[in-house]
Amino acid sequence: MKKGEIKYRVELAEKSLNLIKSALPQNPEEFLEMGLSKDGIYKRLEFAIQNILDSLNEMAIALDLGPSIGYKEIVETLHKEGIIKDALKENLEFLIQLREVLIYDYDLISDDMAFRNMPEYLQFIEESMEFLKSFLEGEK
Repeated sequence: MKKGEIKYRVELAEKSLNLIKSALPQNPEEFLEMGLSKDGIYKRLEFAIQNILDSLNEMAIALDLGPSIGYKEIVETLHKEGIIKDALKENLEFLIQLREVLIYDYDLISDDMAFRNMPEYLQFIEESMEFLKSFLEGEK
């Protein structure tokens, strides 16, 4: 298994998560005024999600679960095989959708709503990282 690759991607996601937390202001007004720094938070959010999803892909390959086309199918396969539970599946599906918006529909993002929901986004990423770390621990 490419445990090193998964571990590295989790570390990248964790670094992005910490950068977001340290840069995130206390209120939505400050967030709206951040300008280019706000864009950096969104980019780090996208990068963290991407690394989580790529780690799941590496996991599916390592477990020889067959080919998957797209992240949604990877998550569905891991769920079907009993590797991820319902709640994590739902969170990962949400993160996949959020990633798509951050990449392809960036102009549709409501900064106010994103700021209000940021703790939940970060929690989903943290839970995903914990799952991946647990998986790596079990594979030693």
